[in-house]
Amino acid sequence: MIILLPLSLIGIGAFIYFLFNAASHALPLAIAVAAALACAHVGASIPVALLVGVIGFMVVTGLLRFIALTAPLRARTVVAAALAIPAAIAGYQLGGGLAGLSGLSAWFPAAIAATLTGLAAAKRIARPVS
Repeated sequence: MIILLPLSLIGIGAFIYFLFNAASHALPLAIAVAAALACAHVGASIPVALLVGVIGFMVVTGLLRFIALTAPLRARTVVAAALAIPAAIAGYQLGGGLAGLSGLSAWFPAAIAATLTGLAAAKRIARPVS
């Protein structure tokens, strides 16, 4: 019984981490979902649509990382902004929703979440793990 509280906190913390990790990939996820839904709309099966979505996510992420690593500074800034702005919007919505669950004022934690999620998305594309 005493182990349930730490395990619950670890589980909730991991869930929030994965939500914000997904929010930092907002643009590639949106493009992948759009590709999967378009594929399903034309009559493909569900596994094929999921495969198209996964491939779309990987292609967009790989293309943006290639541009961010090989292009001049101005193009890298545009790519980082193109990823950071949707990530910041998703982080704002996620932070506001989580703060709203606690009954607190939602705008301040949402603004902090938006800033951190946008910075994480820009940093992730500019300096990928080597």
